[in-house]
Amino acid sequence: MLIYKGLEQILNLKKLMISFFKQYFTKEINVGIFQSIMLILFLLVFFLILFFVFSKPKKYYEKISSIPLELEEEKKRKNYEI
Repeated sequence: MLIYKGLEQILNLKKLMISFFKQYFTKEINVGIFQSIMLILFLLVFFLILFFVFSKPKKYYEKISSIPLELEEEKKRKNYEI
């Protein structure tokens, strides 16, 4: 019952926020410019992340991918030593 009330409150808050944004953006004149700027910013960040990922050498990712395995092996060794 408590979870249901929590979800109900979240949905009511969501409806309230949506109605606020609808009222705000319907009165706004240059909303298209805002959308264009957000699209450009999103694409800029997306391509910067892609550039960062593909600019690293393969050895970097091989080293990083083995870190969790090394930590698990160390934990197992410590458990056996006790």
